[in-house]
Amino acid sequence: MTQNDAAWKKIFENLPLLLSEINRQGFVYVSAEELKTASNKREPRLLAKQDTNDSRPKVFKDNKLSILPVENGRYIIFCDESAKTYYPLQRILTEVPTEEYWPTIDYREYESLDIRNLSSESQAIDFAYLVSLLKRFTGETTLNLTIRGRQRSSKFDVTIPPNHHNVQVNGVQIEVDAGFESPEKIYILEAKLGRVEDFNIRQLYYPFRDWSSRSRKEVIPLFFVYTNGLFFILQFAFGREYGDLKCVRGKCFTVNEPLKQRVNLQQRLDESRIEPEPSVPYPQANDLDKVIDILTNFHSANLTNKWAIADFFDFDERQGDYYANAGFYLGLLKRIPHSKEFELTGDGEYIARSENRSRRNLLLLKQMLKRPSFNEIIRLFESRNRDLSLINVDVIAPIVQRHRSVDLNLTTSRRRASTVVNWLRWMVAGMEFE
Repeated sequence: MTQNDAAWKKIFENLPLLLSEINRQGFVYVSAEELKTASNKREPRLLAKQDTNDSRPKVFKDNKLSILPVENGRYIIFCDESAKTYYPLQRILTEVPTEEYWPTIDYREYESLDIRNLSSESQAIDFAYLVSLLKRFTGETTLNLTIRGRQRSSKFDVTIPPNHHNVQVNGVQIEVDAGFESPEKIYILEAKLGRVEDFNIRQLYYPFRDWSSRSRKEVIPLFFVYTNGLFFILQFAFGREYGDLKCVRGKCFTVNEPLKQRVNLQQRLDESRIEPEPSVPYPQANDLDKVIDILTNFHSANLTNKWAIADFFDFDERQGDYYANAGFYLGLLKRIPHSKEFELTGDGEYIARSENRSRRNLLLLKQMLKRPSFNEIIRLFESRNRDLSLINVDVIAPIVQRHRSVDLNLTTSRRRASTVVNWLRWMVAGMEFE
């Protein structure tokens, strides 16, 4: 149970009228002081920080609730049956077209902003701005950074589900990762390190509504993701009601490197050095780019435990544990004796220092091929003409179970096989096989 889970459980126990009022009219207003007192002094801003659907406290999930700040020191908790507060991104980030971008500027002359070590959202945005990637996406010839950081909002209305209740928002704290202005438009960016499955639309909606009321220019909301050398930019359009939005267009860019690295997979298999399956949990982390992000940001972001990883990627500690274990399994992380902390192995350091995405991916493939189960599965993939449709969960699960029979039965192996499928998809997406 997370700290927010425990705090919100305590709040609803100490303030039972909250839930009864929500059940009666669909919403309830509550003050920051009430929340702090009922939760045994947890900060209200932390209680309200529910940036992904997965990070919602259990009591919110069980009762299909969401929360919004409405004034300084005041919140509304409301019934959100369809989870309109959260916009799903997993399919979009998988399907957006990818483009090679070769900037005219030689960014290698800048020593203070290194593409190999973009360890914060602001650094990733600054790099994209430096090499004119944002101009490329927006089509603007003039684009200047004019907004960044926290501020108090102006006054605007929000219509929330379920009964089209009109909420007056005024003077709440909003944060803009970056805002860029052209002669005719303002672009508001919400940025993330690592792919996310969804995001709380308030992160874009409040700045969008705020700047729409402040400026006569058109305000364009953009969602920006950086992970392992890939820059995703998605453009959104909001409708009238809270939760009414759509992704207008999106694109993924590589910078100064090809979309795919050419690989002779059979040669890699022939040269692979197989080691015993490690005595750590079998991988449950679906996004290998995040594993690489942990390595490249390990020192700068101090990602030395599962809690730090969870905080860095803005997901719960269970996911932090999954990604740490994936690093252990691949021989990229090792535990510090008598501690819950860990550090990079030599192979992990080598990948972290690699100069580009292509090199990092090849080194990660080398680590995968050291593991008997993955070596056998990838050999099967190669023998079936690299047709991913022929390597599904039913094919993979028995192989995983045979190599991990001590700690995985066939049922659990089927669940782990879904992670293997995602790792194979990662391989296919980033490599061109000879």
